[in-house]
Parts: sequence; C-alpha cells; structure tokens
Amino acid sequence: MRPALQLLVGAALVGSAIWLVWPEEEAPPEAATADATVSTRAAVAGRPWLDAWPPDTKAAPADEAPLPAAQSLAQTRVYGDPEAPPIALDVPARIRPTAEELADPKAYQAFEARQNAQVMAAYVKAVDEELPRLRDDIARGRSMGIAADKIAKAEDKARGLENMRAQLLKDHPALGK
Repeated sequence: MRPALQLLVGAALVGSAIWLVWPEEEAPPEAATADATVSTRAAVAGRPWLDAWPPDTKAAPADEAPLPAAQSLAQTRVYGDPEAPPIALDVPARIRPTAEELADPKAYQAFEARQNAQVMAAYVKAVDEELPRLRDDIARGRSMGIAADKIAKAEDKARGLENMRAQLLKDHPALGK
C-alpha cells in the first residue's frame, strides 16, 4: 500500500507543478505599443520603421514585471514582433513563354532578350529611385556622427550603383528611354 500512496502523491505534485507553470492565454498586444515606438521625426518615404530605430527603451512599470523568456518567445510566435520592420514583397508574376516561342529557337531567343531587357530596366529604375534615398541616408549619417569608415563604405556602394547604372545605359541605350 505504501508504494501506491507514494505514486499518488508524486502524481499530484507533478500535476500541480504543471498547473502552476502552464502559461495563461493572454489578449494580443495592443496596437498602441507599436505607436509608442514611432518617432516624432518625419518618416522616410516608404520606410517609417527606419526613423523609429533604435526603439525607445523604457523601463517597465513597477507593477509589470518583464515576461520570462519562454513566455515572451511564445507571444512573439503567436502575435509577431512589434519591433520588426514590415516585410514588403512586391514581386510581379513571372511571364512564361508561349508554346510558339518554346517551339521556335529564334522566337525563344527574342523572348529571353525581352526578359533580360526588363530586368535591366527594373535595375535602372530601382537605382533611380533608391540612390537619392541612399544619399539622404548618408547625409543623415554624417550629421548624426556615424564613423567615417562606415560613411565611406556607404558612399562606395552609391558609387558602385551609379557606375553599374551608367554601364547598363552605355551598353543598352534603349533602357534610358
């Protein structure tokens, strides 16, 4: 009889320990927490999360203790990370060759040439749109006191983009139209 009693007490202890540790289901984080990290500065066009970086670090109120790591991870898996920048995928649908283009090698070469021209035109367009933003970011970094070697690296990248764009336009003048 003694082993049965020990087994019953052990099962009760394990059950109560699990009950105490089991996380309670909580309401999703309020949208107001995302608004709290937004800076008062004007948002960079299309990238408001950039101006909100680094996030404001405020101490938790005395009545709110920080969550244990496991519980925080579980909430992040369910509701997402409010400090993560948005993922923006703007991938157009891929154009497939027609049956006639697949059957005729010359027609398929023309199809490939059109596809390559579209890729190069998209690159030139992206450089035209992003290079002014990169220049603004470099100027902002300079004014914020970012290290000179990091500024030089960003300027090298900007020059590389300009050089690649110029080379594409030189090799394929139709892209500039």
